[in-house]
Parts: sequence; C-alpha cells; structure tokens
Amino acid sequence: MSVFGRVAYESLTVEEKKKALRAINLIKEKRCGKLKGRACADGSVQRVYVPRDEASSPTLSLESLLALLITFGHEKRKVAVFDVPGAYLHADIPKSKFVLLKIEGQFVDIMNKVNPEYKADVRYENGRKVLYVQILKALYGMIESALLWYELYVTVLKEEGFVVNAVDKCVANKFINGSQCTIAW
Repeated sequence: MSVFGRVAYESLTVEEKKKALRAINLIKEKRCGKLKGRACADGSVQRVYVPRDEASSPTLSLESLLALLITFGHEKRKVAVFDVPGAYLHADIPKSKFVLLKIEGQFVDIMNKVNPEYKADVRYENGRKVLYVQILKALYGMIESALLWYELYVTVLKEEGFVVNAVDKCVANKFINGSQCTIAW
C-alpha cells in the first residue's frame, strides 16, 4: 500500500512543518514472545484545525448491539466476527488535504532502509535527523482516520447491495438467497 509520498523539503512552508504530525513508534511483546512494531501519528495537533464534523465517526450503539444479539438468538442466526487487517490503511486521504508526517531520529534510518528513495529527503533540524513524508492513507492516530474508514466501509457495503439502517448508521442489511444478512460495526 502506498501510505506515504515523497515531499521536497524545500517546498514546505514553516506552517506546513509546524502542522506536521509527529510519528510515534510503538513496540510491544506479543504473547508468543515476538516483538511487534507499529507506527502511528500523533494527531493531537489536528484538534486545533480539523473541524469536529470531519473528525468523528459513528459507532454502533449499545441499544443496537443488544437488539441484534437478541434477534440473532431468537432467529437462530449464524454469527461471525471478523477483523480487517490494517483497516485504516485502505482509506485514502482526500486529494484536497495535505497532511505531513514528521519522522525523527533513528526511525529515519529505518525508513530509509525500507525505502531507500527517501534518503535524498532527509534533513537536520536542531541537530536531529528528520524526514517529512506526505500521508496518503488514513493512519492510526490521525483524528479523521476513523471517519475516512467508516466512509470507505459504507461505500463498499452499498456497492455490495447492503442498505444502511436509518436509525443506526453502523448497521447494514442485505438479503442473500432469501436470508437476511446483518453487519454491525
């Protein structure tokens, strides 16, 4: 997935650099003993300039969840739970938005090892190595990522013939071979 795009450092304004989201790298040990790393963005700076309606995503209400569980039990429906790996990364940042990620220190070296084309874009700020990249996909930590994912998910469901519930926008239904299929998220 093309999550990041190159950016010419010299083309960035002071304001764009100031609004850049800081990369946060999290490392945890899994139960099996393996280490898992994850990079996300510190979207807290976005709260100042991203309007609330562009940053909040609907979620399934407790009432809907309980009603669905009762219905599924009563109708003896089959139930499945699934996860979409890297869900947010499937959602594109709108072309009208320009969002930067600022990678610093040793993580710049890691990024260059994975993507050698970024070496030319590395600079030093206050004696510290930095790399600015354009964010092209919804990244964990960005405040609008959940909404971008929601919009993509609903679009795909509608293309597949599901109808989103008018009362709870996180429930969708479709009849498949005469049986109702309900998805809640």
